[in-house]
Amino acid sequence: MKPILFSILILFSISATMAGQSLNNYLWKSRLVLLFTPAPDDPMFERQVRLLQEQVDALEERNVVFIFITPDGKFENTGRFLAEADARKFYDKFGAAQYHFEMILVGLDGTEKFRAKNRITPPSVLLELIDGMPMRRRELLQGYGNQSKIGGDEDHR
Repeated sequence: MKPILFSILILFSISATMAGQSLNNYLWKSRLVLLFTPAPDDPMFERQVRLLQEQVDALEERNVVFIFITPDGKFENTGRFLAEADARKFYDKFGAAQYHFEMILVGLDGTEKFRAKNRITPPSVLLELIDGMPMRRRELLQGYGNQSKIGGDEDHR
């Protein structure tokens, strides 16, 4: 199996179920990373997926859901990409250019927070953006998504 397919499968294991996706399903629950790509073998898409895979635990901790979108719902039969009707809604809503690679970060409130067109974005950029968002700061203050071991198994003298 090609390494990128393995990465996509792993990333997909924590991504959205692809049937009947609506932004309302995620409102106030999950942050979205929308990956618009002409095809699964697009070099930019493959590279971006590999980079995101390297930080999948940190992204999962921040309630990030990945949605892969191709023009006209191509490749929906793989179960990893949105169907045609849903793909069209996402392209229209976000004005993504067809047949180009675009990555969009959508916040808990359903609004676009970041967009990268035809370029690779290091996952650290997404993590820093998310960590700077008021909702994320509140999550950390309330102890949600905080992986620290305070009060854990350390030695108390």
